[in-house]
Amino acid sequence: MTKIVPNLGLSKLRDSELEAYTQDKIDRINGLTEFAAVNPSTTVVNDKLKEYVPAQQKSLNGSTDDTAVKDQKRLELESLITSQAYNCASIANGDLVLFLKTGYKAKDTKGTPTGPLPQVTGFELSFGNSEGELLASWTPIADAQNFTLQVFSDINKPEESLIKEFLVGKIGRGKEPLPGLPSGQKVLARVRANGGSTGFGPWSDPAEKRVP
Repeated sequence: MTKIVPNLGLSKLRDSELEAYTQDKIDRINGLTEFAAVNPSTTVVNDKLKEYVPAQQKSLNGSTDDTAVKDQKRLELESLITSQAYNCASIANGDLVLFLKTGYKAKDTKGTPTGPLPQVTGFELSFGNSEGELLASWTPIADAQNFTLQVFSDINKPEESLIKEFLVGKIGRGKEPLPGLPSGQKVLARVRANGGSTGFGPWSDPAEKRVP
């Protein structure tokens, strides 16, 4: 069976182009009954788009803080888009024609030779260089396209207690900064690799740290 690997090209989109790109996928998927149960849903993606658009517009003539907010909203939106595209590929189950109806493109219609990605290991949190910042590190996974990292407050309800989500490019031996966290609060975090034949690997074991 053909394995579909999405080709998103999000890094090539200018900030002003991301709105139209996202809205196109929302409109297309809403018109396809086969993807009615897509996760994340078009409603969730649309809600995040509504947060991104004003942040992007405000950053045009705003402060560095406004730009930082826009960048974070973009990362959150890109993370949702990435998850949705891979879930669409899973729903299509090898039907490339059906998948392409969503507006997403396929990078490799023969699938990935690596199979499913493994669970991220070696995940650790440490203090950052400024107030409200932690640093995250984990053992690199060469076949991952990128990583989704979530910071949350309730170990039993990570999605419901989500504080912040980050989309991280391939990480090497360095540490990834996680800015904008609630200073003084003890938080949990987890990370998963995106890519592979199933779209993403399992979540790592959670790590816990108090934010400086």
